[in-house]
Amino acid sequence: MRKKTLSFSNFHKSLSEQDALKVDSYLRTYREHLDMDAREERLLLDDAKAALMYLVNSGVSLDDAAERLSSANLGGFYAHQAQAWYPLDDAAKIYPLSMRFGNMPMFRLSCYLNGDVVPEILQMALTFTIKRFPSFATIVRKGVFWHYLDSVKRRFPVMQDKGIPCHPMKVSSIGSQSFKVLYYRNRISAEFFHVLTDGTGGMAFLKALVCEYLHLLGAPQTFDVNVPAPLNELSNDFERLCPNTKEKGGLAGPAALQMSGKLSKQTPCKVVHLVYDTERLLKLTHSMGVTVTAFMLSLMFLANRSATETSRGKIQIQVPVNMRKFFPQSMTVRNFAMYCSIDLSPEEVDDLDHVAAKVASQLGQKATFQELSKMMTQARKLVRALRFVPLAIKSPVAKIVYGFLGDSRFSNTLSNLGVVKMPEELKPYIQGFDFVLGTCVVSRASCSMVSYGNETTLSISKITKDPSFEERIIALSRQLGLDPAVKETSIYE
Repeated sequence: MRKKTLSFSNFHKSLSEQDALKVDSYLRTYREHLDMDAREERLLLDDAKAALMYLVNSGVSLDDAAERLSSANLGGFYAHQAQAWYPLDDAAKIYPLSMRFGNMPMFRLSCYLNGDVVPEILQMALTFTIKRFPSFATIVRKGVFWHYLDSVKRRFPVMQDKGIPCHPMKVSSIGSQSFKVLYYRNRISAEFFHVLTDGTGGMAFLKALVCEYLHLLGAPQTFDVNVPAPLNELSNDFERLCPNTKEKGGLAGPAALQMSGKLSKQTPCKVVHLVYDTERLLKLTHSMGVTVTAFMLSLMFLANRSATETSRGKIQIQVPVNMRKFFPQSMTVRNFAMYCSIDLSPEEVDDLDHVAAKVASQLGQKATFQELSKMMTQARKLVRALRFVPLAIKSPVAKIVYGFLGDSRFSNTLSNLGVVKMPEELKPYIQGFDFVLGTCVVSRASCSMVSYGNETTLSISKITKDPSFEERIIALSRQLGLDPAVKETSIYE
């Protein structure tokens, strides 16, 4: 802190008298937009000073730098008390209940740039962007019957990425946020506790953050963080849009066949990224008559079979389904996804073409609105059945009642976020994206996919050092002529 103060003092002294007065005026106006405790205000002012110095020292004129970093970007977000709170949607209500069991659903979204990240500018981008996503500027609190999201007005810090991806956050401690923004070299990452949002909502936030970051560095403005969030971005669309159905659908199910391999004490213990050429991948899947999701699921079934010593039970892979595809009018950035389970017995997992046909058939039957509506209706009934059970005794009960969230029901998960689109003006600044799911308690590998440009990245997060699963997927991909680039972390001990 002392070094930063002295550095700014020297910077201020180096300015002409006229420019020094401009800086003083800028900081005075900036301070007028803050009404927080003294420490928080000091940190936000130090952020503004650091960003201003960086831009000016990079050759940006003082007037231009002050305009980019204008206090108007703060609006009234840091000048008035937080009063809003948000009840959890039906999909999110179980997540805080499982925290004490060490089962904390996390995911990470990352954007890779064509240059190293400037922390000072990223911090300002987050400070300006967070007000556009008010449901993210929250902490998880305990109510009498349910947890809820409570708004907070505070500085949300960016942090250098030094740890393990998707490591659980201590959101149960007082004042802890349930998302974080990290940077490492040319990578900007946002990690979320699933209670806040799903992959689609998280990607909307990351894209806005990246757009604002690049704009502060001089790129064209492609997203206006000062436009208030539409109310339907904050809605619980499970309640607002999804009708009840009288048809019965189950949430619980039998335990799945689990891959072999000793469970690691560190979770995840490894992350592997397979980067495919999208055009080549699409050509192959089209020739097979299946979707990319069905194809990747087929590789996972074959890899599962190779990595499993026993044959008792079924291989079952969980596939989240974005409900927004059934409701184009939905704009929510909160959770709005259900899942289906694709299952095959080990004896059925033989030839790739046969497996792909069976997987595609099941997806066509199970990832439908009719089938997912049954599950949503049942989930809603369970939520209502527990609504008057005090939170103190609800947690252990809910873990049993909500058996559909027990990861022992699944051998793996595959979440495909689809294609990320960025404004044409920003494409020269961006290399790509990836998407990493946090690991489960029992199932050894969680898989996730995202595409950008001509690259499709499959990410595998592991809780076993046994490399059989990913090595089989890589071998199968190469046999098919896909030859993905393999990027992996070292083993986390």
